[in-house]
Amino acid sequence: MKHRKNKRWLYLAIVGLCALFINSQLKADGSGILDKIRLPAGFKISVFANVPAPRSLAIDKATGQVYVGTRQGSLFKVSDSNNDGVADQVVRLGQGWNMPNGVALENGNLYVAEVHRVIKIPHVTTSPKTRAVPLEVIKSSLPNKRHHGWRYIKFGPDGKLYVSIGAPYNIGMPEGLEGTILRMDPDGSHLEIVARGIRNSVGLDFHPATGELFFTDNGADGMGDDIPPDELNHVTQLGQHFGYPYTGGKSTKLSGYEDQTPPADWVGSVIEFQAHTASIGMTFYRGKQFPAEYHHDAFVAQHGSWDRSIPVGYRVMRIKFDNKGQAVGKEVFADGWLTNNGVIGRPADIAELADGSLLVSDDYADVIYRIQYDN
Repeated sequence: MKHRKNKRWLYLAIVGLCALFINSQLKADGSGILDKIRLPAGFKISVFANVPAPRSLAIDKATGQVYVGTRQGSLFKVSDSNNDGVADQVVRLGQGWNMPNGVALENGNLYVAEVHRVIKIPHVTTSPKTRAVPLEVIKSSLPNKRHHGWRYIKFGPDGKLYVSIGAPYNIGMPEGLEGTILRMDPDGSHLEIVARGIRNSVGLDFHPATGELFFTDNGADGMGDDIPPDELNHVTQLGQHFGYPYTGGKSTKLSGYEDQTPPADWVGSVIEFQAHTASIGMTFYRGKQFPAEYHHDAFVAQHGSWDRSIPVGYRVMRIKFDNKGQAVGKEVFADGWLTNNGVIGRPADIAELADGSLLVSDDYADVIYRIQYDN
């Protein structure tokens, strides 16, 4: 067993060195990656902006400004003032924060989720200032553990702010608010648990027709190459339990909990992704630029594996939905960030611009891409 593990880590080390070499050969602005990305016919990809380690995206449809969270302590505002599909300004709004991964906009205010709290930056979309001041703390005392502590946030159709809270271990019993998705009023009041039994969700969105919540969840590590699966889950009732730490996906028992029984009404995933693909940021497609068959489908960023002998992920998946708002299938939409020689990019989040094109953040290549349909 030890020999196999050593071989696996040697393989991963070699892959990593190859990736570093390849990245050094690509153009610093990310354009050298573009010809390696495969998309369906009629779609094309370009570089929208260069941003250090971009993760979560929030777009102000009125101004076109894009707010970018990171796990490195910085927050950015990206502007395309002439609407030509290429950003002309990247401003750092703040730095030294506690993993400000989650960003969301509501009524001109920017909400930012750090590990231990959620803050509001009032009137950020109309302020002439380039710095993110003043700050208002709307919710403090969130679980302050960095493992799985990078929050994801989004406003729902009910006007409430939804916040993911990862479980701070690989496989273990959550305590308090750990392993949940919460919601609260914009001022931080009326906190509720929307879903529980979640390992690490870093992506969620609401079906445009039904308003129901769907979220991704990353499966556990250390159980081999092929189990447990990553998940797409569907919340149909407040407070539902989604299986962790007892199960992963629809039926896979997790290590250490094989003989324990999950809650009687626990809910399995509606879509299983390949294990270790790290399926994170997601968005439903609401625009009209893409062909009609994409309307109200979802896109999921697969950040890519680390705990696998042969890497997987590093792509964008399309989730197909029927006219009743049910997830019915999945397929690869964009790939090519994983090459025969190593990794050149890691999609992290997806958001839709006002014109119906998609932005995809890549915190490995320090790029935000734009995908448009131009048949």
